[in-house]
Amino acid sequence: MRTALLVGRDHSLIGAIDAIAEGCAAIALSRGGAAKTYVYKDPNEDAVAFAISGAGTLLAVADGHAGHEASEVVISRLLEAHAPRWLDAENDDLSSRWPDEAHAMLLDANAAIVESIGRDAVEASRTTLVLAVARPGDDLLAYACMGDSHLFRTRDGRVEALGAPDPGDRTFFLGHAGEDRDSLRGKYRADVVALGGTRAVVLATDGLSEEGIGVDDPAGAVFERISRAEAAPPDLRALEAARGLAACAVDSHRTRRSGDNIATAVAWLG
Repeated sequence: MRTALLVGRDHSLIGAIDAIAEGCAAIALSRGGAAKTYVYKDPNEDAVAFAISGAGTLLAVADGHAGHEASEVVISRLLEAHAPRWLDAENDDLSSRWPDEAHAMLLDANAAIVESIGRDAVEASRTTLVLAVARPGDDLLAYACMGDSHLFRTRDGRVEALGAPDPGDRTFFLGHAGEDRDSLRGKYRADVVALGGTRAVVLATDGLSEEGIGVDDPAGAVFERISRAEAAPPDLRALEAARGLAACAVDSHRTRRSGDNIATAVAWLG
C-alpha cells in the first residue's frame, strides 16, 4: 500500500495550491484564495490523503475546527490503522462488514483525537471527516461522511452526491471526550454502493461550497473539472481534476474576498 498526505500546518500561503498524485489518485490542498473573515485558530485546518493498493483506492478529507490538530490526527489514524485492512486484496467481505467497520473506525478516530489533544481541553480542535474506499474488482464503493464536507461520483455523464446531510441537519464533529459506541450513532452517514460505471470519485471540504465564500454550484464545479480533466493524459486526469477543483474554490474566495481552506481528493476509475 502506498499513501500520500497533505496537512494544513504545512500549507499556509494564500492562493497557493499544493498537490500530490500517483496513478489513479490525487489530492490537493490550499489555505484558500483570500484571508478568512471569520474567527479561526490556524490559517489552514484541513487535511487530505489517499492510499492505493492493487485492490483499490482510499480517499479522505478532514475539515478541522479550532485548530489543525484534529484533522491531522484523524487522517493519520485512518491511514495507519484502517486503510491497510480495507485495501488488502484478501479482504473480500468488506461490503457485508462496512456498517460495523465504519462505526468502529469513527469511534477509534475520535478516541485518537481526544488522546492526542487532551480530554480536558474545552476549546480543543474538532474535525469533520469524509472517506471513500473504491474496490473496482469487487464493484464496491464504501463511504462514511461526518460533517459538511462533500462526496461526489461521476457516471453516465452526471454528478451524484453521496452521503450528503439533509437540509437543516446538525453538523457533528469528531474529537469529543465521552463519545461512545451508542452516542456516535446517528451522527454520520455510511453506505456501500456498486461502482457500476463510476468514472471518478471526488471529495472536497466545504471551502468549495461555504455560503458567500465558495462556488454557488459545487456539483456543477465537479462536473466542469472532471470534464476538463478528460482531455489530459490518463495518468494525469486525477491530478488535473483535484487541482482544478481546488482552483475553482480559490478563485471564488478571491472574487468574494473571503476565504476558507479547501482540500480535494480524486480517484479516477474510468
